[in-house]
Amino acid sequence: MKNKLPSYFAAAATLLVLLIGACPAGAHVEGHMPDSVAEMEYRILLEFKPKDSVTRVKLAMVLINLDKLAEAEEEFERALSLDPQNLQAHIGLSILRLKQHRTDAALEMIKKAAKLAPDAPAVYLYHGRILEADHRTSEARHMYNQGLEQLAGGSENPDSEHDRRQLEKALSGLEEKLNEKAL
Repeated sequence: MKNKLPSYFAAAATLLVLLIGACPAGAHVEGHMPDSVAEMEYRILLEFKPKDSVTRVKLAMVLINLDKLAEAEEEFERALSLDPQNLQAHIGLSILRLKQHRTDAALEMIKKAAKLAPDAPAVYLYHGRILEADHRTSEARHMYNQGLEQLAGGSENPDSEHDRRQLEKALSGLEEKLNEKAL
């Protein structure tokens, strides 16, 4: 029994290394795994690949969901130190700042993201959400509409339909709020 335990761990480690190589940072599909499990998965992956900025950003987003905001901030900062042009880290930091009710800092971060990828639908979406949270509804509406116009250009990106639905949902939600206020 004593001799089998180390070989069990060796086999598990080998399997984990093979999985990491076959699926870098991507096993967690949002909505299909509890965030607490995803957190552990990403932390394990980072033990093997500490310079993987993509996994760091994914971990940070999970940490936001778990309300571990200080840890999320650290992971975003690490990701940006590894890859200063990481669009998702900039967007993630803007989401974090918004969750901290720091709209000025959130706007600053989303503007940095917009400089990196001015045509990215996620930039329009989160820029609109930040403006909406700052009670700048006409600017938020404009941002959502700009994102939708950008997508109307016929992008071949497979995420385009998801992005379109997210922007439409945000715009629809804003319109509903404005209509409720008008009543």
